[in-house]
Amino acid sequence: MTNYPFILITMGIVLMGLWISNILYDLNVPQYISRKVGHAAGGMAFWISLYVFKEAYIPITLCAGFCLLLWSSRFLYPKAFRGVGGSGRSDNVMAEVWFPLSAIPVLAVGWWWLKRPELAITALLFMGWGDMLTGIVRSQIYGKAVKGFWGSAAMFLVCLLLSWAFVIPFWIGAVASLVATVTEWACGDVGILKKVDDNMAIPITSAATLLILSYLAGVL
Repeated sequence: MTNYPFILITMGIVLMGLWISNILYDLNVPQYISRKVGHAAGGMAFWISLYVFKEAYIPITLCAGFCLLLWSSRFLYPKAFRGVGGSGRSDNVMAEVWFPLSAIPVLAVGWWWLKRPELAITALLFMGWGDMLTGIVRSQIYGKAVKGFWGSAAMFLVCLLLSWAFVIPFWIGAVASLVATVTEWACGDVGILKKVDDNMAIPITSAATLLILSYLAGVL
């Protein structure tokens, strides 16, 4: 019962991010920029979940619900979430679905099974906030969707800050930050591994690195 207000708040944050993304897209903001608002909102929802939910099944269920919502909109009304995907992406890549979808195994393993919610959420924030900033930085420096040094540097810095806040010992987070940054640079529609979506790859590789290194270091 006490979780209901927080569930509504979390859902509201994500829906607000999707709505703002649509507004920006309709104002002729390039979609590779407008969709970063969705990333930021998703990251905020995951961050809040760390503090308001004690049970992993709640954020997992929310992720599954948003997966279904975003996926079904592709077929029923593609314009619904054009700011992050749908009709806004000419390549028809369902990137907006992969982020919440990747969160399900990350949360299931990291939070539900291994009881380390902070590591699971950190991996998701690498994607939500790290990838968000790298896209904005690159748009300002290069003026187009492209991989570049300064965007990767910005993402690495964000991931390091998140690791400093949530990961003990810090070196584990630093290694995971590097893995997340390299994954983002290599994957995605303008990366060298175009068929591997970074919205899926970043959370999975980051979580795997954090959990495996924590186990090897004896802190898991």
